[in-house]
Amino acid sequence: MPRIWSLPKGHVEPNESVEAAATREVLEETGIQAAIISKLSDIRYWFYANKIKHSKVVHFFLMRYMGGSPVPQLGEVDEAVWAGLSVLPSMLTHINERRLIEIAQQTVNEKAPHELGFH
Repeated sequence: MPRIWSLPKGHVEPNESVEAAATREVLEETGIQAAIISKLSDIRYWFYANKIKHSKVVHFFLMRYMGGSPVPQLGEVDEAVWAGLSVLPSMLTHINERRLIEIAQQTVNEKAPHELGFH
């Protein structure tokens, strides 16, 4: 079976903001503590479950590393790795996520270091 590489994502818990869910999911799936720099985009798609069509929206954020080491979430993720923005487009399986990396690279190029959380 071919390997699928994708960005961390998951469900928003009751009484949880989309932003809190994003940083929690990154921590759970990768072991990395991160802080949001800016919103990248939303990806909307349809899928079928039990012969019922469902709509899903996934919110993606550019984040800054705060701590931790890449450790995959047991039972959910096979591997968690560091990869540079320049490498990710060729790694990621889904075209919409590859487009997000282009947005992330553009955002990084346009922002000053202090806007990215560097002092």
